[in-house]
Amino acid sequence: MEPSKSGIEFEKSIKENDTISLIKHHRKFDSDFSSDWKLNETETRVEIDHFKYGYNIEWIKRKSDTIIYRTYTFDIDGNFYYGHEQRELNDKLVSRGGIEIENGKLKYIRQVYPKELEPKFKVDYYEFELFDKGKLVAIYRADHLNHYYMLTEEKNKDKIKLVYGIDFLNVKK
Repeated sequence: MEPSKSGIEFEKSIKENDTISLIKHHRKFDSDFSSDWKLNETETRVEIDHFKYGYNIEWIKRKSDTIIYRTYTFDIDGNFYYGHEQRELNDKLVSRGGIEIENGKLKYIRQVYPKELEPKFKVDYYEFELFDKGKLVAIYRADHLNHYYMLTEEKNKDKIKLVYGIDFLNVKK
């Protein structure tokens, strides 16, 4: 399948490593995307889902000793498809997980913190970082609740810990 006109323009920006155009494109889907991310790696016309092709754009940012990798995946026409973030400290995985964008804004980042990586990946806990108007407002932690909707289920109230910010979802009431 050939890309649309906007997909062709997007692919051209990728191939030319046109960071300014790529940031502008990202802001169509994530208006809070900041310019302090540095372009790290790109892939064009790769399989992003079963028999679905598109583009991967990986950005990198350093926060003290932690390196954050964020990948935005777009379909062949340049539309946002999904996102992923991974954090490393001293070249070791700290956490990884998906990012959720809704109505052109970053809604939350779900991070999985491993207990063990080898010989088999074992989950220690999950954190959900919630954003409002581009600002981090809350971080919830749960041992085995790995979906956003689970945060607001009454039966899970005692399984969730607010570790930062305000009780944005009114989970602890």
